[in-house]
Amino acid sequence: MTREQMPVRRGLAPLDERLSEPERRCAERLRELRERIGLSSQELAERLSGDGIRVDRTRLSKFLNGREVPRREIAQRLHRLAAACEGGEVSPQEVAQTRALMYAAACERSPLQAREFELATAREDLYRHRARAVQELADLKQELQDERVRRQDAEQALEDLVSRGREEARMLTEERDAALERIARLEEQIRQARAALRLRERAVETLDQLSCATDVELAVWEGGGPGGLAGICAAVVHLRDADEDEAAERLIEQTVLGYAVRDVMRLVEEFEAMRRVYDSTSVERALARLRKPVDLFHFLSRESGEAKARSALLTAVASFAPVEHLVRLHKACVEHGSSELDSALRRAMLKEGRTVPQTSEGMWAMDLRNALGV
Repeated sequence: MTREQMPVRRGLAPLDERLSEPERRCAERLRELRERIGLSSQELAERLSGDGIRVDRTRLSKFLNGREVPRREIAQRLHRLAAACEGGEVSPQEVAQTRALMYAAACERSPLQAREFELATAREDLYRHRARAVQELADLKQELQDERVRRQDAEQALEDLVSRGREEARMLTEERDAALERIARLEEQIRQARAALRLRERAVETLDQLSCATDVELAVWEGGGPGGLAGICAAVVHLRDADEDEAAERLIEQTVLGYAVRDVMRLVEEFEAMRRVYDSTSVERALARLRKPVDLFHFLSRESGEAKARSALLTAVASFAPVEHLVRLHKACVEHGSSELDSALRRAMLKEGRTVPQTSEGMWAMDLRNALGV
């Protein structure tokens, strides 16, 4: 690369003496990474943007001067760029150090961003624990299988006692009984491991929901809009007007995953009041695609108020929900005796041309397929 081709970078002003120590250390770390990357401010801002995070030259300058703390994901992106420029690999330890500095600065400047860091760290820990629990359960199952094989071998040998001595028979009996004891112990361990894994799954779901809600609140805060549903609407409209449709859809999906179905349907009403039909439809489709069928069932089966919202959501579910979600919703209707909702679901599916393919296996898939009569 010639001197003429080198990116032009302006010198950075000295850090404000009024910055707290955590803010100063964070800014210094970001400046160090920027020097290692060697891109101009415009190029670096473009590389850091994406997946719902917007960075321009002005905002990048705020990061580097300690006036704003970057989102947590920015740390990984900065280190990835630095590693690419230096021809090396990203160091997880360095990323963790940068995130620790960013978190300390966020605690000083932005409680909302600090919450993002705390939730993300907790999620990562939970995912690691869940992966370990899955592996431990698999190991226990394999050990149980091995013990059952040993028991079967001992029982098979005991069947031929005529040709064996009394001592050998006694040893085989003891081996079989020991295998039975180990099997009972392993079965109990597996039951407990499964229960622990179910609890971890619930904890992961809860943290995922909290993280999505936090991401939405951060997007609204960064956009400078009002709080609540009005702020979410304003943030989506702002992104649409800036032709950042992917970011708008991501914000809608995070809202759908982070808030109660009833609140999300109020967001639909907000968009309809603004005559933003495209966005109201996007929210309904995201609800149908992403929310758990049980969550949708509890909203759709309500008997008081919100009849229009329930009807609109049911149409969206019949049109866009995955087949396995439709089957699960049908199952919930039957289990709870919600025959009217079940009939309405089938009518909506037939109207939208939805069927349950033969490749969908299971009793409830077959039941819904037969009920549709297609």
